[in-house]
Amino acid sequence: MAWYASAALYLWNLFVLWIKVLFVLPFQHTEMLWILVPIWLSWFFAEFFQEKLGTSLGNAISNSIVIVWGSIDWLRQTLNFVNKGIIIDSFNIISRYALAGAVFIYGMVIIVLGIRGNKIIRYIGRVREVTYVLIVFTPMFYNEVSLSFELILAAFLFFPIFYFTIEIFDRYAPNPKAMDEDMGLDKDQEMGGFNEQGPPNQGEFGQFPNNNFGNDNFENFNNNFGPGGRSR
Repeated sequence: MAWYASAALYLWNLFVLWIKVLFVLPFQHTEMLWILVPIWLSWFFAEFFQEKLGTSLGNAISNSIVIVWGSIDWLRQTLNFVNKGIIIDSFNIISRYALAGAVFIYGMVIIVLGIRGNKIIRYIGRVREVTYVLIVFTPMFYNEVSLSFELILAAFLFFPIFYFTIEIFDRYAPNPKAMDEDMGLDKDQEMGGFNEQGPPNQGEFGQFPNNNFGNDNFENFNNNFGPGGRSR
């Protein structure tokens, strides 16, 4: 078999592994859904209702809570498997603790930087990246797939597919009404604050009923008190 055919087959196997980790394994081991469903839901509402036009510092800090909680669940699962003797390989145990610890530190760094007002968390704390890290590696911590070079390579190699698929949909999907309300782009705002019935009637909200009120009174004032006026 030619080298390019072998490379194509290897790449295909990586893609199959990636798809399996994202969309198949969670439904084969339903206990994972207790952590993955909240992550997916948090991603959906944050992605399309809060971060459609960018990530604020507050959004990034909220996303970091998801990271911290997910990493704690990873540590819990690892400790559970070690105590039950399901995982006995030292390298496997150390790798799991190291990855869970690194993700936990990642979440805490975002929290600290967010409290300090560091704007870099707008880029490193987006819900899309946070979600991806958790959904890719959670099956491994539930012992449904081994931590391997292939898993890590597939996670990095196919991340652009995940990222830009959502980006394209995000860009061309219409803004939710809730976002328009928050941004002040709803119909009332576009009409300058007037409702669908048009501008308020003259005389409402403390307005003078006569648009020429100011001009008329200035003219009267000038006649009475200006040069040649009666007060002279």
